[in-house]
Amino acid sequence: MIDYTGTTTLVTGGGSGIGRALAQALAARGARVIVADRNAAGAAETAALCGNGAVALTCDLAEPDAAARLVADAYAVSGRVDLIASNAGVGFNRRLHKADLDDGAVDKLFQINLFAAVRLAQAYLTELEARGQRGRLLITGSENSLSVPAAVKGFGLGLYAATKHGVLILAEWLRDEMVGGNKPLDVHILLPGGVYTPLVAGDLPPDPAKWPKDMAMILPERCAELALAGLDAGLFYIPTHAHLAADMQPRHDGVAEGVKRLGLV
Repeated sequence: MIDYTGTTTLVTGGGSGIGRALAQALAARGARVIVADRNAAGAAETAALCGNGAVALTCDLAEPDAAARLVADAYAVSGRVDLIASNAGVGFNRRLHKADLDDGAVDKLFQINLFAAVRLAQAYLTELEARGQRGRLLITGSENSLSVPAAVKGFGLGLYAATKHGVLILAEWLRDEMVGGNKPLDVHILLPGGVYTPLVAGDLPPDPAKWPKDMAMILPERCAELALAGLDAGLFYIPTHAHLAADMQPRHDGVAEGVKRLGLV
C-alpha cells in the first residue's frame, strides 16, 4: 500500500463526484491535496472535507493554457507534486447523425476530456525534469474508452465516447514514451463503469435500490477505493467493474472473424 504521508497530490475535477472521492481517499492516506475545479465552491467544499492543509484552486481546463497555469500554481503551493489525478470531465449526449461538430460545446468536450490530460502531462513533466523529481499521473477514462458498453447502447454517447477512447490511446502512448532512459513519470488510467456522480444523477433516482441492474452502478467512494488499490498494485489499466472485459469481447471477436474470413491465418 502506497504511503501518501508527506506527499502533495493535485486532483482536477475535484469539486464533486469521483474527483471529490479521490481527493478524500488520498487525504485519508496522508496526502496534502490540491483540489482544482471550475466550480470554486465545490473545490472549496472538497478541500474542507479533506483537511490536512488541503488547498482549493479554481481552473477551467477548457482553456488551452489553463493546465500549465494549474501545474505552476500547484507547485507554488508546496514545491512538489507527487501525483496528479487528471479527472476533470464533462458529459455529452447527442446523436452523431444530428450533431453539429462546430458547436462550441463539442470543442469544450474535447478540450476537457481529451486534451487537458496531455497538457497536464506536458507541464508536469517539465517540472519533474527541472527538479529531478519523480511523479505519477492517473488519468480518468471510462468504460466507454474500451467499447460500446451494453448498458448504454442507444444513449447517443458517440462524441463523449470518442473523447474517452482518445484519452485511453493517449495514455497508452504516453506510457510508451516513458519507457527507458529513467523517465520521471508513471502513467495509469482509471476506467470507471457506472458511477453515481452529478453527471448521471439527473437521469437516475437517488435510491440505489432503484438503479438499473444492468448498469451495475457504484458510488464514487468505491471508485476511489479501487483507483487507489490499482495504484498500490502498479496497474496501468484500473477497471472498476468486471463487465468491462466482457463488453470488449464483440470487438475482439469481430476482428478475429475478419482475420479468419480474409485468410490472414
